Amino acid sequence: MQLTLRKLAPALVVVTLALAGCKTAPTKSSGAAATPEAGQQTTQPATASSVDFYLAQQQPGPGLREIALPDGKLYMQATPVLTRADLTDAAALVDRQGQNFVGLRFSEAGARKLTEVSTKNVGNRLALVIDQELVAAPSIAEPLNRGVLAFGVASAQAASEIAAKIRGDAAPAPAAGGAAPAPAPAPAPKP
Repeated sequence: MQLTLRKLAPALVVVTLALAGCKTAPTKSSGAAATPEAGQQTTQPATASSVDFYLAQQQPGPGLREIALPDGKLYMQATPVLTRADLTDAAALVDRQGQNFVGLRFSEAGARKLTEVSTKNVGNRLALVIDQELVAAPSIAEPLNRGVLAFGVASAQAASEIAAKIRGDAAPAPAAGGAAPAPAPAPAPKP
């Protein structure tokens, strides 16, 4: 059964409203990169983007990697707590105030992991890394126990592109008369 936006939207609206007050790390194209551990296996086809979720915080700690951001630093665990395999769908959404979001729906097993991780880490961040680039790191304000997650992005185009990468779709075509911006190289994380 294919999930459509019409079926996914009611659950995502609830999560969007719940997360509306959450702060999100900057998502500018000059954002930092995160490199998964060497030897980490992925189950994705070679052409699909790698999609991983890492726990992160704003204070340094043992076993955490420092990621430089335009407005500070983020300290991220080296091992992902969720991956693309835990997702069933991703969609670009807009709320009533015109804020753009990416909405994610997790599989049954992924929803259990999300609930466990978020319950134990309220106050920390859940960093979304696509193709070794930090895309978003929303704060975990409360346990996420509905199997969905939404985070704000700067534009409708960014929401569509991120959702497409997460789903493993081909990148959406650029708007008529415009060219797609070239991705900026991301700096490597500090050891």
